[in-house]
Amino acid sequence: MKIKDIMIRDVTSVLAICKLVDLLGILSRQKITGLPVVSNNQEVVGFISLHDIIRATLPNYLGIINSNSILSEFIQLSKSLKEYSQRPVEEFMRKNIITIDEDDNEVLAADLLIRNKNQRLPVLRDGKIVGIVTLTDIWRELMENDKNKE
Repeated sequence: MKIKDIMIRDVTSVLAICKLVDLLGILSRQKITGLPVVSNNQEVVGFISLHDIIRATLPNYLGIINSNSILSEFIQLSKSLKEYSQRPVEEFMRKNIITIDEDDNEVLAADLLIRNKNQRLPVLRDGKIVGIVTLTDIWRELMENDKNKE
């Protein structure tokens, strides 16, 4: 089965110049935690997630996770987000991201997602984004194929 047969085609993405405050609004409205960052030509140049933003705005991110005092850190996060709100996404995004071609198969996609601990893979056609695939999409398709065989 090819990725183009199971991917999500309606992809939300942002340009690298998108302001952080606008990105947070998009994530909230779409009820997602991350999305691809694209050039004007729809070429994937990065990926931005809530975790990327938290890591960038809270220098002691790992310490907070193991701390019992989350309230003071949450206040710091709030202040940092206000301070960084007008900065572009390109300052926070991951640039070396893994993608997959729409003609690749679900086995390769699952392998890439699991090995790299990714939640989603941007799907490309001729270097431009055409979709997103997740493990949930792959598992759903595999289960539907099993039902059809019975």
